[in-house]
Amino acid sequence: MPAMTDSLSNSSTQQMLALRVMRLARPKFAPVGGFSHDPVDPTGFGELLAGKVSELSKESRNDLPIGDYLIAPQMFENIYLGETFTFYVNVVNESETSVVNVSLKCELQTSTQRVVLPCSVQDTTIESSKCDGQVISHEVKEIGQHILICSVNYKTLSGENMYFRKFFKFPVSKPIDVKTKFYSAENQDVYLEAQIENTSNSSMFLERVELDPSQHYKVTSVSHEDEFPEVGKLLKPRDIRQFLFCLSPIDVNNTLGYKDLTSIGKLDMSWRTSMGEKGRLQTSALQRIAPGFGDVRLSVENTPACVDVQKPFEVACRLYNCSERALDLQLRLEQPSNRHLVFCSPSGVSLGQLPPSQYVDFTLNVFPVAVGIQSISGIRITDTFTKRIYEHDDIAQIFVS
Repeated sequence: MPAMTDSLSNSSTQQMLALRVMRLARPKFAPVGGFSHDPVDPTGFGELLAGKVSELSKESRNDLPIGDYLIAPQMFENIYLGETFTFYVNVVNESETSVVNVSLKCELQTSTQRVVLPCSVQDTTIESSKCDGQVISHEVKEIGQHILICSVNYKTLSGENMYFRKFFKFPVSKPIDVKTKFYSAENQDVYLEAQIENTSNSSMFLERVELDPSQHYKVTSVSHEDEFPEVGKLLKPRDIRQFLFCLSPIDVNNTLGYKDLTSIGKLDMSWRTSMGEKGRLQTSALQRIAPGFGDVRLSVENTPACVDVQKPFEVACRLYNCSERALDLQLRLEQPSNRHLVFCSPSGVSLGQLPPSQYVDFTLNVFPVAVGIQSISGIRITDTFTKRIYEHDDIAQIFVS
C-alpha cells in the first residue's frame, strides 16, 4: 500500500489533523534471481557465492516480501487508462484533544474536468490519537496529468474553524495502442483489421476484444480462437495482436447512398494484468472513407457460379445513382472481342430517370460459347443529360463447363 506524496499544500498554520493517502495495490510476483553452481564441487565455493548473491538481492529489494514468490510494492507504480484507481484516505488526530465537525472532500482534477469523488467522512468527531478514513475507487478515463485534491474542514473544541487541503499529482499513461485498417469488398461488406499493442510495462491477458457496430452494420468476428484459445490473448510488453471483423450492411438495398455507411462503430477491449486487475477501454467512433464510385455504381445481385456451355443464363444487376442529381440512363452492351460470352439482351435500352440515392434493376441474358472461367465485360451506361459514358468491365466471373 504505497503512500502518495503530497506535491503541494496551502496550509501554513499548525494543524491538529494530518491527512494520509495511500494507493491500494495488489502484490506482484517477486523477480527470480539465482546463481548457478556445481552441486558436486568439492571446494563449495560456488554454493557459498550463490548464497551471498541471494542475500544481497534480498537486502537491495525495496519491496516487502510476502512468502517466497510475492512482494508488496512500496513505490507508487504506473496508473493506466481504463484501470480502476483505488486509494485509502485517512484523517488522523495528532493533537491531545478531540476535534468536531470533521468533513473530508476528495476531488480529481484532469485536463478537461473536475470530478467529485464520493466520501463518507462528513461531520464526524475524531478523538485524540484516533483516525477516520475510507477506501475510494474511481475508473480512470483520461490520460495525462491527474491531481487528487483532498480538503479537510473541522472545528476545535473552542469553536475555531480550521481548514487545509493537499494535492497529490500522478500521471496516467496509455496501456494499449490501437491501429485500424479498412478493406472494402465488392458485396458492400467492410473488413476491419485492428492491431492492438501492449504499451504498458507488464503483461496483460485480453479477456474481450469486440466491435460494437453502428446502426447500419452487423458484425462477425473472423478469428482462430477455437484453435489457439489462450496464446492469442496473452500480450507481453510491446507485443502486438491482430483481430479481424467483417461488417455487413443491415439494409443491402440501402437507398441512402454510402455517406451514411462511413460510421463503423466502436472497438471495446477489456483485459486483466498478471495479478487480476481489470482494465477496460473503448475507442471513439471509427470512421472510414466512403468508397469513390463516381456518379453510378453497378453491382451484380445474382449470377450462377457454374453454367453449361451453349446454354444461356441470366445475370441480375442493380445500378445505383450515387450522385446528388437525377440521371437519365441508357444501357448499351458491347460484344467482347474474344466472343467467349455473347450478350443476347438488346442494346440501347433506356433505364429511365433515376433520382439521387435510388437504384434500378435490370437483367442480362448471356450465351456462353467457350469453356473455362469467363469474365463478363462490355456494359456501358450513358447519362443522356451530360453524354457521359460509364464503362463496367469484369463485373463477374463465370465457370463454363
